Amino acid sequence: MTRNRFWKQLKKELPLWMEKGWVNPGADQAILEHVGRRGDSSKFLSFAFGILGVLLLGSGVITYFAANWGAMPKIVKLGLLFGGMWLAFAIAGYLLRDDKAPHLGQAGVLLGVILFGADIMLIAQIYHIDSHYPNGVLLWSLGGLAAAWLLRSQPALIGAISLAVLWTGMESFGFERQMHGWFFPLWLAFLPLIWRMRWKPALHVAMIGVLLWSFFGFESLRNPLFAVQVYFLAYLALFLFGLIMATYERLSYFALPVQRYSLLAALLSFYALTFPYLQVGYPFLHGSNMRPGVAKVWLAATLIFLALVAALALWHRQCFGRQKRPLWLLWGQVLVMAGLALIIVNLFIGVRYANLMAIGFNLLMFAGVVWLILAGSYLGDRFFVNSAFFFFALTIMSRYFDTFWTLMNRSFFFMAGGVLLIGGGIFLERQRRRFTGQIKSRRGERGDI
Repeated sequence: MTRNRFWKQLKKELPLWMEKGWVNPGADQAILEHVGRRGDSSKFLSFAFGILGVLLLGSGVITYFAANWGAMPKIVKLGLLFGGMWLAFAIAGYLLRDDKAPHLGQAGVLLGVILFGADIMLIAQIYHIDSHYPNGVLLWSLGGLAAAWLLRSQPALIGAISLAVLWTGMESFGFERQMHGWFFPLWLAFLPLIWRMRWKPALHVAMIGVLLWSFFGFESLRNPLFAVQVYFLAYLALFLFGLIMATYERLSYFALPVQRYSLLAALLSFYALTFPYLQVGYPFLHGSNMRPGVAKVWLAATLIFLALVAALALWHRQCFGRQKRPLWLLWGQVLVMAGLALIIVNLFIGVRYANLMAIGFNLLMFAGVVWLILAGSYLGDRFFVNSAFFFFALTIMSRYFDTFWTLMNRSFFFMAGGVLLIGGGIFLERQRRRFTGQIKSRRGERGDI
């Protein structure tokens, strides 16, 4: 619900609340004024115009330098580069001090970060520095992180995270062609400021960044079965940690973004394991074409994340103490144990049982999406329910295309597919709306407007 709709709904409800004695007479106007001030969009409009102005100004500065670069003496170039950057930071600091114009001040910090990056690139051009060019992007990201700490700037931190993702992409695709492990320590360096300042938008960008990093790494790996299993375990561990965060008051503010991004990544990884051809040719002890050292590394990584998932599952269980555990939690524990057992078996089973393993992963996938619907209904989270229906439909259609294509006449295949799409789509949408409607009604009963 938008702030404007919330304000209008609150205005309608307040007279009833005063009649029932929930709100003191005369307090309704103070409440409406307070909510109205919080919902004032003018400050966000100034922030939006400030950001657009910064981007245009930064583009103009870079374009000006590009057009007149050859005619400028070196000392003038350096003076303009560093003078412009420090002037932007000085103006931003002045606007941020005593909250004179905080949104424009944040835009000024972002301009300073942009000019810092331009300084790095142009200085390298002045002095003909021909080195490992992704290092310039890394230095730019670190400068953005420093500005975010010194000036408490969320836009600067978001820019730094985005630059870090660009850096790891350049390293992964242009040079290393393997998992770029140095990104992870830098990513961890962003989290303390997010935690301290409670910046949820920056957390969203950070979660998207780590998902992209894992995708970049997967593109360079030659052993997709083990990689997918490790990815699934890693993101399942992160999802469990998100559930644990929700049980602690100090961590609950960040719990939902962690849960949702890690849930999507874990479901996508497990969905990949349901394909039969992924299981062929990659068993650990039977017919593996990997070098023994590489195979041991994958085995060690898998076992480490298996232990981490088991430990987090036990921690989450302890969070409920001795109270009666709800059905969704008990079912979830059974599914986690079944998934861990299936992954362990998959490390050692022969190629001839690959189809059986694929069947096991498919059955567990369907059980998992049913659990998500149950958990989403209990926790009042429509995202869980919507994700469950999406992956259920995606898995059904995938099995239809990769299995029945070879078993049915082509004309019957397409006719059956059309009926399945129409009928299944109507049924799934009705069920999805029913579950999300129940969640919405329960939230309304609790007063979560």
